[in-house]
Order: sequence, then C-alpha cells, then structure tokens
Amino acid sequence: MKVAMMQPAFLPWQGFFELIYQSEHFILLDDFQFSVQSYHQRNRLFVNKGQVDWYSVPVRKSISFGEPLNFTSINEDIPWRVKMWKRIQQNYSKASCYSLIASRVEGWLFEKAESLAEQNIAFIKMVCEILGFRREFLLSSKFSSSAQRSERVAELLKDSGADTYFCARGSFDYMLSDGVFPIKGIEVLFQDFQPAAYPQIGSPDRFIPYLSVLDALMNVGAEQTAVLIT
Repeated sequence: MKVAMMQPAFLPWQGFFELIYQSEHFILLDDFQFSVQSYHQRNRLFVNKGQVDWYSVPVRKSISFGEPLNFTSINEDIPWRVKMWKRIQQNYSKASCYSLIASRVEGWLFEKAESLAEQNIAFIKMVCEILGFRREFLLSSKFSSSAQRSERVAELLKDSGADTYFCARGSFDYMLSDGVFPIKGIEVLFQDFQPAAYPQIGSPDRFIPYLSVLDALMNVGAEQTAVLIT
C-alpha cells in the first residue's frame, strides 16, 4: 500500500496534488499543530498583471495559537470570503477556463467550516474530484496517538498498512535528524515534482511557478492541469 500524507494547506499548489496522485491512501494530518502565516492559512495567486501575492484566511489567533489545525478557528467577523471572491473574479474572470471552474470554487468558498482544517480539506477533495483523482482519504485525528514528528509519521504508516511512503522532499531533514527512519518493511520515496509552464492570464510574458493549483485550473482547465500534475 503506497501512502502519502500532508497537513491540509489552503489552496495548495500542484505538488500537493501530485502526492495525492502517487498514493493509494492519503492521510490528511488534520490534528498537527497550526502554524501562523504558513501555507496552512495562505497561498499565492495573481493580484495584478505579473504580480502575485498571498490569499489568506484570517484565524482567531487568541484561541488558535498552539492548537491543531482541526481546532483552529476561522475569523468570520470580517468579510474575508466576499473580499477573496472579488479578488479572484478581478484577476481570473478573463482566464480561458474560468467559467468551467468558478462556480465550484465560489460554492466552496462561501460554505463555512468548523475549522481551518475542514475548510482546507473541502477544497482539496473538491479539486481531486475535478481532476479525477479518486483516492482514499484518511484523517490523522482518527488514529489515537501521543507520538510527535517522525515518530507520529511512522506510527501512521504502520497503522494504515503502508509498505511504501511517498513523501515531500522537505521531509528529509527532520526524518534524518529524528532518527526514526528507515523503517523495516516500508520503502521511502521522495517527491521530486517540478512545475511545468502553462499560459497564465496574469503573466502573459513569463511563467510564474509555485502558485496555487487554482491558477492552473482557471487558465488551462481540469484535464490539462491533471496532465501537468501527473
């Protein structure tokens, strides 16, 4: 069983979905600790011609600091959903595939969630459905544990029946320093995803990589985005 896992990011980039594509079971690390101003709550998209910036979810820091993602509370006292949707419209309404994707994104954005994890997971599952990636999703919160970092990852792999772990390249350093890996009976493969260029309405003269997958979906549609990822 090939297993991959990641903390549920907000509007993740293509590489996140390549991890999902390469797996049979994908574990969403929803009870891992929230990190302020990380990809947990923000990601990059165009804001002007040739210019990208962060699209962020506001959280209630006073009650979310140090909490896991599934207990991180979104701040609904400010109209961030309306503002974000207007920003998407302003920057992507002329993109080639906007009309094919927009209604799904709008529906997701205006569906309030109990936590940041829930908000992010809903987007991830929606995009997988659009791309045709049918995988089994598991939540780390459903596996009882007191372990941390690499020990928790190793425990999740064993509990999910993994014989292969496909993981992000950025995991290498902490896996090495924690000394938990290698694990007998589990092969570890590191991701080496490099984003390929595609036409961008926000930057007609040069390709800007490492944006949210939403940029590719709006510009080239579901089928071509799936090709870019796989």
